[in-house]
Amino acid sequence: MTNPRIEQLFAHTKLLCFGRYVLTAPVDSRLAFGRDFPTLPNQAKDIEKVMEAERAKILASNKTAEITYFGTGPAPNTWLIRSYKSVSAKELGLEGFRIYHVVGPHIFVNGRGTAKSRNVTAESILQDTLETAKNLRLREPDEIPKDQGLCHEFGFTHDESFSSALSQVGLHMTALPDVVFSVESNQAASTEGSNGYGLLKLIADRKREAGRKYPKLTTLREGKKNLHGWAGEESLVRYPDGTQEFEWMFIGESGNVARPALLDVTMHTKVASDRVGAAAASSLSDEEAIALWDKLLEGFKFRVAVPGAPADAVAIK
Repeated sequence: MTNPRIEQLFAHTKLLCFGRYVLTAPVDSRLAFGRDFPTLPNQAKDIEKVMEAERAKILASNKTAEITYFGTGPAPNTWLIRSYKSVSAKELGLEGFRIYHVVGPHIFVNGRGTAKSRNVTAESILQDTLETAKNLRLREPDEIPKDQGLCHEFGFTHDESFSSALSQVGLHMTALPDVVFSVESNQAASTEGSNGYGLLKLIADRKREAGRKYPKLTTLREGKKNLHGWAGEESLVRYPDGTQEFEWMFIGESGNVARPALLDVTMHTKVASDRVGAAAASSLSDEEAIALWDKLLEGFKFRVAVPGAPADAVAIK
């Protein structure tokens, strides 16, 4: 469905990247990153203060906590704190690693820990730290890298191994301040049991469990929706207060880069102060909301090709 107002909104667009993906969005849009590479922006000059504060925090958490190493890491511009949170952790061989990567003006922070049950050793953590240090670089907000890897809010990790990744972002458009379009991709999620249920079954189950308490919704569109080869399902509804809530979900295969275990896309209107329904009214009619939804979904693609992805699922050929 097309709409003149939405077509005008998309007269000038740009690509915004996150994880392995991009969104085609109006030029005045921005991304708010959810779970991402934890970053302390513009604090590189304070690396010593940051580490001292973390050391104090570890030691204050338990009287038997022990710092086993405090200093530079195994690669240039990396710093490291190794510790046991308690004497029990030491007896079990559960050593914590707090890793700091200083890249340009920012500090990227990684937390790891040894675990015999998962074959995670100090040596493997240090090796991963070397790999991260080699592959992590700065990325400007509007830079769209052409090589394989993951876009972070402040950086980019080159990754040709297609390792498992989790991405969460919200798209905010200046022209539509009450609208939030969100994407979550979890390549490693389980698809066993209820984790493998599609959107329509989940909705049916919620309706059955809630009975009369289920909200009185107006369904604008609902059913199966194929997107770039992802055979998903969608539900577009409006609440009595005018809030439009749209969702599309695809359940793939755990560990599959082209068909992630979970792709979940939502759009809410009438959002204010990060609360759905808090704005006075939706800025979109139902027709405009559906047109915007279709436009944004169409522009949600892999940034560059990944094994098994069809050509129309890739933004940069």
